[in-house]
Order: sequence, then C-alpha cells, then structure tokens
Amino acid sequence: MFEQLINLRSIRGHAFSIFIIGVIYTFLGIISAKIIFPSYVAIMSFTFTSILLIPTISALMRTEENVVAKERHFSLRILLRDHKDIIRLYLILFLGIFVAYAVIGTFSSVSVLNGDFFAQLKVAGISGDATQWGSFGSILLNNLVVLVICFVLSLAYGAGSVLFIVWNASVWGVVFGYFVHMSSSVVGVNPFIRFFVIFLPFLPHMVTEALSYILAAIMGGIISKAVHREKFMSEKFKHILEDAGLMAVAGFVLVTIAAVLEVFVFPLFL
Repeated sequence: MFEQLINLRSIRGHAFSIFIIGVIYTFLGIISAKIIFPSYVAIMSFTFTSILLIPTISALMRTEENVVAKERHFSLRILLRDHKDIIRLYLILFLGIFVAYAVIGTFSSVSVLNGDFFAQLKVAGISGDATQWGSFGSILLNNLVVLVICFVLSLAYGAGSVLFIVWNASVWGVVFGYFVHMSSSVVGVNPFIRFFVIFLPFLPHMVTEALSYILAAIMGGIISKAVHREKFMSEKFKHILEDAGLMAVAGFVLVTIAAVLEVFVFPLFL
C-alpha cells in the first residue's frame, strides 16, 4: 500500500525523501514486530522493514539495467557515473535504516537492547557488557560470504538482497546505540552529545561495508534483468557483464578495506 503513495520519479533524485522513507519504514517495521512478535523483535523488525522496502526497490531497479554508457572503454568512473542514482538510493536508504535503529538503540535501556535486539548484538560479537573482536581473516571471510549472498539473492530474487542490506543496517544501528550507552562515563550523560561524538568513528567502516553489499545487490539485480530482457552476448549484454565485473572487483576491495577498518582502526576509537 505504502509504495502506491510514493512518486518514484520524484524521490529518485531527492536524497532527503529517500532517507525519510528509510526511517519511516524502519520505525513501522520495529513497531509492527513489537506488537505482533514481541518475543522476536530482532528478527521480525528487519523482516517487516524489508517487506515494506522491496516493492519500492523493485520498481526503481526495473530501469537500472537500461542505463548504458556512451563511451566504450572499460572504466570504474563510467560505472559509477552510470549507476550513481541507484547506488545513492541504496546508500541513503541504508543510512535511514541505520539512523532509525540507532535512535531506538540510543533511547532504549541496555536491558531492552539485550532483550529485543540480542540477535544484532550477538552478530557484532557483543554479549552482555562484553565486546569480542574477531581476527582479520575471520571478519573478511564473513563479509565476503555476505557479499556473495547479497549477489545471489539479488540475482535470483531481484530486490531480495535488500534483506541483507536492512539486516546490516540494523546491526550497525543497534551496536551504535549500545556504544552510546557504554560511553556515558567518558563522553557525558547527554545522549545527543554522545550520539554525534560516537557517530564519526562509525561512519568510515559502516559506509565502506555498506557500499560493498550495495554493489553486490545492484550487480545481481541488473544481471538478472539483463538475462531476461537482452539477447545473450549482444553488445548491451556484454556491457552489462563488464559493469558487473567491475562491481565485483570494487565490492571485494571495499570489503577488504572495511575489514581493515573494523579490526585495526575502529577499536582504537572505542
């Protein structure tokens, strides 16, 4: 119902509108989960949010594989230019979902976080008041698995990969709220001040990791639609495969950078 109230042409170029959609849909997903499945808020909140987002993402993805570069040479710059709208769409939606979960996490008690959002905290290596950091190899491998799953889901189900993007944003948001609480003795008691002081160290790692999953989702989506719409190995089909190859390389590089930031840089700021 909600996607029918949205003018897709108007929101495609308006970052704030996309951000607000991400925030509103996330709050609706969390509220729905709290009312209908109070014992499974962690899982059902991101599920409901994904269900709300999939129709909108699907509609916006329908035209994405039709974007073809005028130049013929192989270039990451051209790739980013060709697909900048959909990359921005996914990233801003991710930030909207993250902010919604971060607000809930910041203004909920630690006991509520450990209860309602235990699954997100467990994925991040947080149990009770303890934080556990994995090795570089294990974190890189885990992120690569998520990257591949995003691609496969997007290839098979179109916008289905949004599940992993929403899940990743929910984990970041809940963990952010958790660290806001844990930093009260260092930063101060004002949650607004703690929110913005802690946000900066989160941003580079979070955006880098999110971009890698977004590229995988876009790659799977446009290949899936190209297989159905384009003649096999036609010029346009080959160009789409070239784009997908560049996205795969860029995604791997971003995942590696994100793992470096998570293991060697991010803990220094906590």
